[in-house]
Amino acid sequence: MSNSAVYRPHPEAPAQATLRSETPSGAWEGLTAQRFELVSRGDFVPGILYLPESAQSTPAPLLLLQHGTSEGMNSEALTLAAAWVEKGLAVATIDLPLHGERSSPKLSERLISGVDQLATGSELDPETGALVEEFARQTTSDLIRTLDALTALPEIDGEHLGFMGFGVGAVAGSYLLAHDSRPRVAVLAHAHAGRGPGDLDPATYLAKASDVSILVVAANAAKGKGKKGSAASSDALFDSAPEPKEILHSSGKAPSLADKDVAEIWRFLSKELGL
Repeated sequence: MSNSAVYRPHPEAPAQATLRSETPSGAWEGLTAQRFELVSRGDFVPGILYLPESAQSTPAPLLLLQHGTSEGMNSEALTLAAAWVEKGLAVATIDLPLHGERSSPKLSERLISGVDQLATGSELDPETGALVEEFARQTTSDLIRTLDALTALPEIDGEHLGFMGFGVGAVAGSYLLAHDSRPRVAVLAHAHAGRGPGDLDPATYLAKASDVSILVVAANAAKGKGKKGSAASSDALFDSAPEPKEILHSSGKAPSLADKDVAEIWRFLSKELGL
């Protein structure tokens, strides 16, 4: 996709992940984990990769899983995927720009405010608007280069890739899908679309995705006119998505998901990824 407002890569060496063993805790405890770092547009991007036992002998399908606004790769919402690793899925996540380990005392709060305003259709001041635009460009590059680096690993099956994101992570996923056709399945949860400038609207980019099955997860608990998680916002994202697509009206309160929602998402992912 040429002349994109959200993807302007810099000339740089092919992406390569620097790995080191990690001892995970909490819901991830007992799993095989690797911390990794790669370079994207001159930025260092930290992440973590969880591998199933089967990856020691057979490359595993990969899910790139992304956190919501103001969170990071240690977000509690992402722990739903720990059980999926035990079922044979490799799961990776990174800190998005100005989140988690990449937070900035000066810029992170302004970015989060800007992303929230964008979700409600509020007009951004020029400086905040420029920051949000740069966040979008950096994020798209980060996700593409993460896939580049991880699919080069012998433990990863590069033919079976998926994406899942919450909130701003789902918005980032729409940007990714417009510029990278490798993911064959995507779950976009609690994202807001159809508001704000078209060149940052996830609906604009999701419409350009190809060769991918999409599940949009809408947060029922947040329905109502004017609310960020309104049905209209979720419908705008779903309506923009190409076929094949499905929508799931979550019974949990964003960003949490009820057990039955998690089971439905796993059904969708596992079918498309051959698990």
